[in-house]
Amino acid sequence: MKTLVSFPTLLTVSLTVTVNAMLAQVSPPPVPSPTLVQPRWLPDVFITAPWETGLAGPPLAATRADTSLAAQARVQDSVALLRNVPGAAVVRNGPLTGLVQLRGLSGDRVDTRVNGMSRTPACPNHMDPPLHYAAPSSVDRLVVIAGISPVSLGGDSPGGTVLVDSPAARFASGTNLLWFGDLGSHYQGGNDGYGFNGAGGVASQRFSGAYQGAWETGNDYSFPGGRVRDTGFETQQHDWLSAARVGQGVLSVAGGLTRTHDAGTPALPMDMIRDNAWHVGTDYDGTFDWGTVESGLYYHTIDHLMDNYSLRPLAAGAVRMQSPATSDDWGWLGGVTLPRGQNTFRVGTGFHRNDFAAWQQNVTTGKAQTTLTQATRNRIGTYAEWQSDWSSAWSTLLGVRNDTVLSDAGDVTQWFAPNAAEARAFNAQSHQQTDPDFDLVGTVQFAPARWSTFELALARKQRAPSLIERYLWTPLSASAGQADGRTYLGNLGLVPETSYQVAGTADFHGDQWQMKVTPFYNSVQDYMQGLPISRMVAGQPVLQWQNLPRAELYGVDGSARYAFTKHFGLSGSFSYVRGRDPENDDNLYRIAPLRGTVGADFALGGWTAAAEVVLVAAQNQVAAYNNEQPTPGYTLLNLRAGYAFRWGLSVEAGVENLTNELYADHLGGINRVSGSDVAVNQHLPGAGRFGYFAARIKF
Repeated sequence: MKTLVSFPTLLTVSLTVTVNAMLAQVSPPPVPSPTLVQPRWLPDVFITAPWETGLAGPPLAATRADTSLAAQARVQDSVALLRNVPGAAVVRNGPLTGLVQLRGLSGDRVDTRVNGMSRTPACPNHMDPPLHYAAPSSVDRLVVIAGISPVSLGGDSPGGTVLVDSPAARFASGTNLLWFGDLGSHYQGGNDGYGFNGAGGVASQRFSGAYQGAWETGNDYSFPGGRVRDTGFETQQHDWLSAARVGQGVLSVAGGLTRTHDAGTPALPMDMIRDNAWHVGTDYDGTFDWGTVESGLYYHTIDHLMDNYSLRPLAAGAVRMQSPATSDDWGWLGGVTLPRGQNTFRVGTGFHRNDFAAWQQNVTTGKAQTTLTQATRNRIGTYAEWQSDWSSAWSTLLGVRNDTVLSDAGDVTQWFAPNAAEARAFNAQSHQQTDPDFDLVGTVQFAPARWSTFELALARKQRAPSLIERYLWTPLSASAGQADGRTYLGNLGLVPETSYQVAGTADFHGDQWQMKVTPFYNSVQDYMQGLPISRMVAGQPVLQWQNLPRAELYGVDGSARYAFTKHFGLSGSFSYVRGRDPENDDNLYRIAPLRGTVGADFALGGWTAAAEVVLVAAQNQVAAYNNEQPTPGYTLLNLRAGYAFRWGLSVEAGVENLTNELYADHLGGINRVSGSDVAVNQHLPGAGRFGYFAARIKF
């Protein structure tokens, strides 16, 4: 494997530039600390530690996931850090393809931002989702707002919001330079995977520069019946951040690159052979006497290649095919927060543009066909939000948002001979579409006693069609990650979805305990889903994206913790969602079943230890329209322990699936790779018993 850029090279360049700038200073005066990029009211919440309380105005159901070394050591990608978050689940088609599902809504319906950036997958099957571009070791904060999220956090996302942040810029408190860094490595026995990560930086009172990077590789993972073919991968990530205190705020410039190759995706018709991406951005965040300002400008680009023959055996009669794709994202965000007594006002605007292109090529003949070309999706958003703390017991949050989505696609320029008439028919139609979306959100919090807080949230949220849903002009296995083995067809006549949501949260808490539960209901008008049409491919009806009159999702999720002593505690979480298509008396596709975790944790001095039981029910409420398969329930036992030395070294070790249970996650996909120990069209099994080890030293 060729490492395009080495850790030492990038670290040396970053530190050299920063040190030179610092040494040119002449004793700069202290400057107030900057504010964080994300809104101030987000709670600093961990699902395995006591929660913060108070009437700051956030959704009570917001959760900050565990991003500690203990959590990072047992996962391959950052989306797996969500697995114990109430209301969250992971749709997985391969080892690095995790799509976020929040209360039954997945993929494009969830706004996932990495360091404030929206990143559109280049793969028409979403094998490179946003969290693919955030190595677990680089994640400092991961906040999940399932369902109703405030309008100030974005629109076009009825499923909720996931915010992922790397460590913020650090500055020295005195006149001496501040040097900092860490080094780490890990090993996972399930796929003989291992990796390394490192970070380093230097800062003065005014300037800061830092680098962080990660490299990881893994082979096909094992399960109690053998190996799951086509699940190996290799990936690396490099990021750098430079920042300067300017006036009452911080100006930062960041950039980075991600390189992935030979990453199998056994639930999809092709594998990720190459995925090269890089980004650059700048932010300014300031605090003034009258309020705060947050702004950011960024660019992200992906060069993606997949094929059906490099990593998997070619099926009998199949043609060697490859599919290159590119995706470019430009974005700008700006917002102002104005505290005025008991009221806080937030106003802002933003712009996001995605340029997308994908095509197919017969490797043997060299003939090519356009999937999408010159496709663009522009979103212009504005919002206004009013938060009021009426008393020590009552708080409200009201917001309104408009997102105008402008979509277009170029004419099909290349096609395979049998599709000529269809290509010409598509080219003869107008492709420009304008969708004005409007969101309304209102929440009320009430704290009648020091040990209880209640919240009622109501929302109307909209989402415009994606480029794949609207412009896929001929039937293809390009389903934005559906991975149901069917062919899909776009629809120029789609209209935006409109989601009407209600959720109520009860939060009971004391000095040593907390219990939080959130029932919710979501009625989605004009829900976009593939529906069978008369056209047949491979003996099955083509599924064309269409607007269902209505879909509904309802359920409940929650968490609890009790600390018996300062050393020992119990915690747990659970999630349940039911997705229905009442008009056709059917179920929604690929909905996570009832699931939960129960764990005990112990801490004494530098020692920590934990035992966790994962309980997942059978999923028999499956979609008939695409012949979705049910899955049985299962129980897993996980053990882990760690020790933190006083001089900065931390080590973690554990065993996952201690009983070596044979199971299949319902969201794990259906195998499409022959020659594996898993039969074709069988649910992909979860990993069998495996151990892992990780070490990290900070200095």
